[in-house]
Amino acid sequence: MMRTVVIGEPTNRHRELYSACRDTIQAIEMVLRPGNTFGTVFDVHSKIMDERGLTRHRLNACGYSLGARFSPSWMEHQMFHMGNPQEITADMSLFVHMIIMDSDSGTAMTLGQTYLTTDGAPKALSRYGLDFISA
Repeated sequence: MMRTVVIGEPTNRHRELYSACRDTIQAIEMVLRPGNTFGTVFDVHSKIMDERGLTRHRLNACGYSLGARFSPSWMEHQMFHMGNPQEITADMSLFVHMIIMDSDSGTAMTLGQTYLTTDGAPKALSRYGLDFISA
């Protein structure tokens, strides 16, 4: 689980970036299934972000597979990036993240969720939803 917590009153740009993050994760949930590849996940990410004018502000990866180890990292080799042919299969632990850094406005937003893939829809492994958080 990864979230940006906005302290104080969120700006319109915070809300715009959050909406892009949420909408992209929800679209990725539709392809985070057997029969698709890690590259397909990235394609969904880049298409939505680019349509919203966020090409300069997004990363060139949007998540990775998770292993059962910690040191030195819980990340596995396979990442969601352009052209990655790694097939998605059932019973994979995958972390999907949206990270947007808008240097022009000095605004950033993140949203991430870990999923267990199944033969159908992926299962979110957090009890918390993708709601906007401000304090």
